[in-house]
Amino acid sequence: RVLHRDGLILVIDKPAGLAVHAGPSGSANLEECFDALSFGLPRPPALAHRLDADTAGVLVLGRHPKALAKLGRLFQARETKKVYWAVVEGAPPAGEGVFDQKLLKLNTKSGWSVKVSDKGQTAITHYRVLGSAPGKSWLELRPETGRTHQLRVHCAAAGCPIVADR
Repeated sequence: RVLHRDGLILVIDKPAGLAVHAGPSGSANLEECFDALSFGLPRPPALAHRLDADTAGVLVLGRHPKALAKLGRLFQARETKKVYWAVVEGAPPAGEGVFDQKLLKLNTKSGWSVKVSDKGQTAITHYRVLGSAPGKSWLELRPETGRTHQLRVHCAAAGCPIVADR
């Protein structure tokens, strides 16, 4: 679903369960649909950032190389703000705060994973509890950094894993 379109960017609503680009499984991905999002321009749009396949959310696409380069600079300079909502098991240690454990990506023969490790890269996530029910909390998560699976690993490490997260 297209949420916004102008001469520079497209903003789309990405559903959960759809990868943004091709992976080793060969399953369907969003980039396969980009030709249909050209809307009269000579080339399809391109990803300015990505979301995990399991994550539903707003995705920004650049409609031409200059727009994509500008978006890249905005994301790299952290001039954009990302806000995520998640339902978690349990609750974080306080009503609001910061998860700041370093994250390390591990590559093995069976695949890769991410874990909290002093040997990892800096990862910072600001959180706030928006609501709660017995055994569950609704969190607003604002990552300051963009590490792979940062929100999932930070929540799990804090004892409040995201509901239905593998």
